[in-house]
Amino acid sequence: MIKGNSYILVFTVLVSLIIILVSTTPIIIKTLLTVMAIAFLFPIIRRTLFKNNLRKIKVAFYSSLSFTIGICLFSFLFSEEQSFYLDGDLIGSITVILFFSLVGNFCYGLPVSLIAEIISMKFFNIRFWLSGLIHIGFGLGTYFIAPGFFIPTIICSIIFFALDEITKINSTSY
Repeated sequence: MIKGNSYILVFTVLVSLIIILVSTTPIIIKTLLTVMAIAFLFPIIRRTLFKNNLRKIKVAFYSSLSFTIGICLFSFLFSEEQSFYLDGDLIGSITVILFFSLVGNFCYGLPVSLIAEIISMKFFNIRFWLSGLIHIGFGLGTYFIAPGFFIPTIICSIIFFALDEITKINSTSY
């Protein structure tokens, strides 16, 4: 599992686990964060996550940004008043949307994308379709966990999958 001189990695994961376990966050979030922290101990996950200049991390960030911009444009185009005022309420709303989409994409979308890539690598002929099915399937699974976030999660999973495939094609063409 861990090779060579990896004391810093193990120490970091242990400190993260202690912070997670003594925090007052809900148990489901503690479980998710614990699994994510332990996942960093596995080399295949670290290699997949950090290869191609942090491609997966960039995709998670860009999909959150794209989702936030899309929600803002959608609300602006279909709002009652067609005036645009950059006030505290608008900036606060944008910040909240961006924050929650970042949390969702990094805590839920990134592990799903890693799972999709690891599984779909074994099925090269149908890799694209299988990866898309896994991304969107986990997005659909959110309905059972948090039905209020069902539609935004589906949208984020589609954006994440599309950006992941685009960046994968661009990174292999160099």
